[in-house]
Amino acid sequence: MADDRSTDRYAEWAGHILFTTLMIVGVANTVVDDRTHVLTLVCAGLFAVWYAIGAVWSTRGRSDLVIPWVLILTAGWIGLSVVSSDFVWIAFVVAMLCWHFLPRGVAVAVAVVIAATAVTTVRVDTGRFTVGGVIGPLIGIATAVAVTEAFGRITTMVVERDRLVDELIATREQLAERERDAGVMAERERLGGEIHDGTGQSLASIIMLLRAATSPSTPPEQRTSQTATALETAQTALAESRRFLRGLDGPQSPAEGLSGALAEQVAALSHDGVPTVFAEHGVPGSLPEPVQVALQRTVQEALLNVRRHAGARSAAVTLTHLPGEVHLDIVDDGVGMDPDNPSPAGDHTAGSGFGLRAMRARIRSCSGELTVESTPADGTTIHVNVPIERH
Repeated sequence: MADDRSTDRYAEWAGHILFTTLMIVGVANTVVDDRTHVLTLVCAGLFAVWYAIGAVWSTRGRSDLVIPWVLILTAGWIGLSVVSSDFVWIAFVVAMLCWHFLPRGVAVAVAVVIAATAVTTVRVDTGRFTVGGVIGPLIGIATAVAVTEAFGRITTMVVERDRLVDELIATREQLAERERDAGVMAERERLGGEIHDGTGQSLASIIMLLRAATSPSTPPEQRTSQTATALETAQTALAESRRFLRGLDGPQSPAEGLSGALAEQVAALSHDGVPTVFAEHGVPGSLPEPVQVALQRTVQEALLNVRRHAGARSAAVTLTHLPGEVHLDIVDDGVGMDPDNPSPAGDHTAGSGFGLRAMRARIRSCSGELTVESTPADGTTIHVNVPIERH
């Protein structure tokens, strides 16, 4: 039988086939042996019709009618067995239906009644109690109950498995969506960092150079130098933008090496009026390209902040090579800042805070760590530590 919890169709049809077979056997025996076969056949017909009606209700999910149908079917089978013992073995099907559809306590009681009725019917038919007449019906009914219980548990397990699979699929889809969102956010962050560290800084430098070159207080020879530097910076930004748009992953390792690139950035800041020194300690090793790019961009961003916001009189950049790691320090004696709130609301002289986030993100991508030590009016120290063996 099928209920509204979706029982396997094969078991349903197996039950129908078993019922039909036992009914045919009972009717055949009745026609051959029973002198009152007309009454028996009428009762058997009504019983079969009631079974068919309930089967239709069960298939259509009429759970409100299934329990009364099973109880009436059980009572009808008891009456049919009283009329003719040829239908006693239908007790197996009736016991299976009771155990499947009735509440467990009611099913146990009804199963006991079915067993007692079957044994009594066999006793009346044979004229005495026999071992086979008692054990046969009991074992048969017990087997029917056990099979139904096992099938019910298997069905419950299948339903639970399907529910878990549905939840797993839904969870996987949610995780895939979150991964897509995280990928989009990561790509936005990467693009923002590339634009900020590359073209953004170049444009900021060009603006500062052109402002200085157009200032009436700037000597004519310095104006020419600043204009030429602005033009060179613009050409560099254009080349980097084209490379970026071609799909390359940001800047490549500096052709002059990391030390040369840092020395060049330090010289540029000194040329802009903030005396800056560069020092390198330890034995330089072969640094992976992502580490070189991250350190170069970190110094570039830090020196730009020194130039634009720190109001520093001097600065220093130190690159230290140690076994298995490299350290970078950028120190200035400027106005300082609050590392936890680099861009306080309403302070238009401070940066947006994006540069500091971009520096940290770049260093984290190399499994490194960036720390900022600064207090207002007491300068700023940026320290970077990147392990090399992980790369």
